[in-house]
Amino acid sequence: MLPELNCSNFEDCAVLYAVGELSVAERALVDAHVRQCAGCAAILSSELELREALASRVQPADALDRSKLLLARCRSELFEALDDAATQPNRAWRWVTGLRRAFVFHPAWSAATMLILGLLAGTAGREWYRQLSLPAAGRPVVTISAPAPITQQELEKIDLDGIRVEPQSDSADPKVELQLRSPKPRVMQGTPDDAEIRRVLAYVIGHSHQFDDGARLDSIDALRPKANDPQVRAAMSEALRHDPNPAVRLKAIEALRGSGSEPDVQSAILAALAGDDNSGVRIQALDTLFQQLGSGEPSSAPLDDQAVSVLRDRMRNDSNSYIRSRSADVLGRLASMEEDAPSSGGRHP
Repeated sequence: MLPELNCSNFEDCAVLYAVGELSVAERALVDAHVRQCAGCAAILSSELELREALASRVQPADALDRSKLLLARCRSELFEALDDAATQPNRAWRWVTGLRRAFVFHPAWSAATMLILGLLAGTAGREWYRQLSLPAAGRPVVTISAPAPITQQELEKIDLDGIRVEPQSDSADPKVELQLRSPKPRVMQGTPDDAEIRRVLAYVIGHSHQFDDGARLDSIDALRPKANDPQVRAAMSEALRHDPNPAVRLKAIEALRGSGSEPDVQSAILAALAGDDNSGVRIQALDTLFQQLGSGEPSSAPLDDQAVSVLRDRMRNDSNSYIRSRSADVLGRLASMEEDAPSSGGRHP
């Protein structure tokens, strides 16, 4: 039902008249009005001409929806909604009729609008489902990641793009990130408590031909808190014996200092003292032996005859005066310990 017809709302009525959306009685009201108002008659004439011009063109919707089913359905649903809204106040009516006019003159818009509304509804539905799937506030979220262990064959082929070691305030073990380049590049994260992290870092320490100096030094730093682990201890002892870089050998001695009484560690330290060509490494080895003797803790591997023989040789023949003097101090400490423990049997430097 048309609102009260007058010049102020005649343009909307003229649009509906032109597209055939008025009843017979409503059309008669429009015809009666234009006979009395020349301005409104011109508006109606313009709308009729525009409608005829648009009707002669092929609309994009006609090419996309040749069956007319989608367009017919969209228009039907739209017009039902518009008819329901027609009972609202005049302001709402003007808004609705303007929207209706746009869709009538542009059928392709109506089809596109329905498709867009469908997409928006789908997006909103997925977001609603995602929100429902989130854990309730206060409930811990646990992420489980269990990558496949690196095989020995992969270890022999990997390169390290980088090692990042970050101290943690709540733990003595640092956080370690390994960037590995291999047939299957990967990034490993964890702490030295992780067996796989320890395994890879220990491999890096013991293979100077495969990894650069920086990677080996960083690996020793990362594994320092786990120097008592047999696998780690063996890798550092191997580096102390054979690594070509004296800085790596020095760092290995520092990391092993707390495990100096272990037989494999003591053997590596004596080998460094006896034959390392770097005086700094020999001094570190000698200081580690002296610290072991002065620790006051029971030793699982006391200095044996081989150690005494190495110390005597360094006291007499080492090119470094500090090492000669320090070797004499260690031998003196050994003699003092034996005098304090006469029941231990006779071994004199």
